[in-house]
Amino acid sequence: MLALLSCAVSSAVLSPLFADDAVRAAKILTPELAQSILGAPVKVSGSGMSDTEVGKTWVSQIHYAKKDEGAKGQVGLLIRHAATKEEASNTFESSKETFKGVIVAGLGDRAYRTERPAQLNVLKGSNWLIISAGTFSQPDTAGQEKIAKEVLPKITF
Repeated sequence: MLALLSCAVSSAVLSPLFADDAVRAAKILTPELAQSILGAPVKVSGSGMSDTEVGKTWVSQIHYAKKDEGAKGQVGLLIRHAATKEEASNTFESSKETFKGVIVAGLGDRAYRTERPAQLNVLKGSNWLIISAGTFSQPDTAGQEKIAKEVLPKITF
């Protein structure tokens, strides 16, 4: 799913939306929150962080892993901000169908979880949040939901 989103914004040019040079997702999923989920010091993981923008649509992502090289576990947040709420809703629902998402109640406007890839997807306004926690084979669903509850109040754009 991340690859699909990345393809859509591969030729992006950053606008004043990101003028302070800080990755928007990194402002929302902080190292402190990541550490509280993983229970250990964290570092930005190999998949890293980025902001890309095409027109009125932008994607921002941050991924953290435990600092200890031998330790397993990661957390990540990808925000896909659409030009309109309708566009966000349509893309969100299409992905839910494609990946056979299971509805999760009580998060954002709507939410669903997928097994492969193991992610929590939350829609809030024009924003589709893709949250990961744990490992590919052992997702931390409680961690995903904790991240969602912590970051949703910060999604004000």
